[in-house]
Amino acid sequence: MKPNPLPESNRNIIGKLLLIGLASILIGAAVYFATILWAFPSFSDDWNMLEGFASVLSLSLLVGGLVFALTEYVNAENAKQAEKLAEEREKAKLSYDIYKAIFDKLTDPQQEAARRWILSNIKIKKDQEDIEKWYARTHARIMSMPRRSKGDVPEGQLALKLTLNCFDYIGFIANHYWDMEDDSLEWISGPIAKVWSRIGPYVAHVRTLRGSKDYYVSADYVGSLCIQWRQDKGLPNEEYVEKTP
Repeated sequence: MKPNPLPESNRNIIGKLLLIGLASILIGAAVYFATILWAFPSFSDDWNMLEGFASVLSLSLLVGGLVFALTEYVNAENAKQAEKLAEEREKAKLSYDIYKAIFDKLTDPQQEAARRWILSNIKIKKDQEDIEKWYARTHARIMSMPRRSKGDVPEGQLALKLTLNCFDYIGFIANHYWDMEDDSLEWISGPIAKVWSRIGPYVAHVRTLRGSKDYYVSADYVGSLCIQWRQDKGLPNEEYVEKTP
């Protein structure tokens, strides 16, 4: 793994501190030699006092330099803290915007109707069940057209398409822009896991039949993530009840 480069602001702070430190050394040296060569002779003719005078002057310059360096360090740390706070606020705003966008998608009436159709019409594939037979039966149900259907596209096909597009969007956002922590997964895993447990095997088999490795991979990512998270937490699979009090 390559080391992360320093942020531009940190590089600016380091460069500024180096420049200030170099300037302080040059100014301190100039003051020191000017004092020794010019100020001391004006103050005293006793060169025996030079050593003590130089020691006091060196100590004063050292203390002043330390105070100056400490002040610059404190200012730099304050600037870093202010930058960190700004980044955290920006991250919080981004998380809220993403949450709002996903919430709006999941609660859209058309999306809710699509998930209800899947929950009512597609059965979960059992572990010992043959995938070919299960897929054929599930595909036939998805593509069935009621006699009094008003549209040209089967209701099941439309429901599946809407749901997969929604999950693909959520999966892409979650994988690239959103930190999926426990609180996020606790909120999002319920509606996604119980739907993906029904259509996940269908999507995987379509991917095999088409030889398409990128067929709804982001939807697969978030669906599998939600199912695994609930299993790790020991949460049971939610049963769909069409009519509730």
